[in-house]
Amino acid sequence: MLFFFGCYVFLILLFALFFFSFHVEMPFIILFMLLFLGFGLLVLLYFYYKKKRFYNSMFETLLELDQKYLITEMDVNADFLDAKKFMDMLYDIDKSMNEKIGFLEQMNLGFRDYIELWIHEVKIPISNLILMFHNGEYEKQMVLEQVNRIENLVEQVLFYARSETLEKDYFIKKTLLQDVVNDVVKKNKDAFILGKILIDVSEVSGEVLTDQKWLIFILNQILSNSIKYRKDDYAQIKMKSIISSHQVVLKIWDNGIGIRSSEIERVFDKSFTGSNGRMISASTGMGLFIVKNLIQKLGHQISIESKEGEYTEVSITFSSYDFYDVVTKQ
Repeated sequence: MLFFFGCYVFLILLFALFFFSFHVEMPFIILFMLLFLGFGLLVLLYFYYKKKRFYNSMFETLLELDQKYLITEMDVNADFLDAKKFMDMLYDIDKSMNEKIGFLEQMNLGFRDYIELWIHEVKIPISNLILMFHNGEYEKQMVLEQVNRIENLVEQVLFYARSETLEKDYFIKKTLLQDVVNDVVKKNKDAFILGKILIDVSEVSGEVLTDQKWLIFILNQILSNSIKYRKDDYAQIKMKSIISSHQVVLKIWDNGIGIRSSEIERVFDKSFTGSNGRMISASTGMGLFIVKNLIQKLGHQISIESKEGEYTEVSITFSSYDFYDVVTKQ
């Protein structure tokens, strides 16, 4: 504001010089300068008072408020353009902050609900282990199965906790599907033996662009569901890859209890357990939700087909990325 007042004084001097060049009498020039200078001072004092009143009002209101962000809802005498613009900016900042806080609160609430469900589910294998040792009726394979269940649940909660920042933790490279599948099968071998599950991975081959650590977790979650929802007699799991010029599709098939047609569209929804989850055991309903989230982040696709009482087949599609070869050859 002082800059504009300085320009105003300079303009008055220009007018005075103009009058002086036309031989206007000096008393008139002095009177003109005094009048316009006085007018400028009055305007300056007027706006200074309005701004002072506005900022004093804001300061006093802030002191009275317990929740400072509510300042945008208070009447603080924003009766000039700068004040209105300032309050509009504060309102936009406050709105953005509230939306962010609401999003984080929703995330925290969802995580808390998931942890509560997760605790109930992880207590099952722990209780089974305690019961085995108390009764003295346990075998190595039975103990290992329960330990593997606990390990899978711990791994699941770790991936879920880090799911919002996993983009910083992946490394895409060419990966042999056979190596990944072998690692997952080896990890679940005790469950296969105890559940008398026939596993066939002889038709798995091909090379895909993915993060190996993430893919191992994804396949492990899918196989865990196949194991959990298996049939009591002649349980089978088959994995095979279908290779074409533009993509590789990995299929995981089992002859388990299947999924109801009315629920197939919801199996990837957050916390959805379905009728199977309620019948077989306590379930968080988060496994496939996390899988779908990771698949999307990796740029792959996932789909599921099933017929209740007969089979379930999960398909993961890996597209070929020609730009990868171009970049790596540079």
